[in-house]
Amino acid sequence: MMQNKKAFTLIELIIVIVISSVLSIGTFKAFKALYIRSAKAKTITELSMQSQIVLNQVSKLLYNRIPNSTIGYDGQNQDSCNPIEDIMSNDNSTVLEWLYLDEEQLLSKKYASFIDMNASSKPNLKTLGVTDELNITNRGLIFAGSFDAGNEDKSTCNGAYGWHGNDSNLTHTIKSSATDNIKLDDSVDDYPPEYIYEKYYLTNGAYAIARGVDIDSDADCITNLGQNVDDDTLLLFYDFYPYINKGDTYCADKNGTKTGKVSILSYNVSAFGAVYENDIIRLSIDMKKTIRGSTEVHISKQKAVF
Repeated sequence: MMQNKKAFTLIELIIVIVISSVLSIGTFKAFKALYIRSAKAKTITELSMQSQIVLNQVSKLLYNRIPNSTIGYDGQNQDSCNPIEDIMSNDNSTVLEWLYLDEEQLLSKKYASFIDMNASSKPNLKTLGVTDELNITNRGLIFAGSFDAGNEDKSTCNGAYGWHGNDSNLTHTIKSSATDNIKLDDSVDDYPPEYIYEKYYLTNGAYAIARGVDIDSDADCITNLGQNVDDDTLLLFYDFYPYINKGDTYCADKNGTKTGKVSILSYNVSAFGAVYENDIIRLSIDMKKTIRGSTEVHISKQKAVF
């Protein structure tokens, strides 16, 4: 008479353990693959949204630029400045800078961008549609000239707007303002306007956009942020006035007199650039982020600014 088997043999136990191990390894790899795919999808979505937000922010700021004031700057070399239309062929122009329109006072009708040519004579400008007194602190007046490009015989980088130690002979100092009247201050203006044009702009400062790799990371404005700023951090610099004091520049420049403030636009920006084509500025941004256990995720976007 045979007895019932009450226990596994050693060989059977070993086989069960081996099979369980194989199944566990397969399950782990399957879950790992699912995790990586999920992490990649999430990261792509995050980078896509963040890159679009950055491009929208920058394009809005650039839309209110002073025509002909946008430049590309090396960041390593104070003498390396290129007008926006020339930076396509210059890979060293890693910092984008421009003077911005004083939009707040324009919208509040404190100036209207046009003057009465018949009633104006230097240094008094008879303006049109002004209902209140201007705030003239840190403001500079720029005549549009022909085709809104300023005076074509002055280089954007050399002698036009005060960029990186150069003269500023296209921006003019305002001495006072009243209803329908702006008076230029020839006493402190090294380059009084040779001509008066019907259209003018009022600027209230400059913007600069740079990545952490191209700035002085030990500058006070960077360390005072209290946040991590690495090579792939994209930064916006503002509240500096190169057209007022020769040599003034953004607060983390490696050259010149550092002034102004800074804020962080985004992390994980591996490249940022701008080129000028057919009267349009084309912005581009590349972002990347490493997924644990996998390769880097990259995303690139572009946006046109008119």
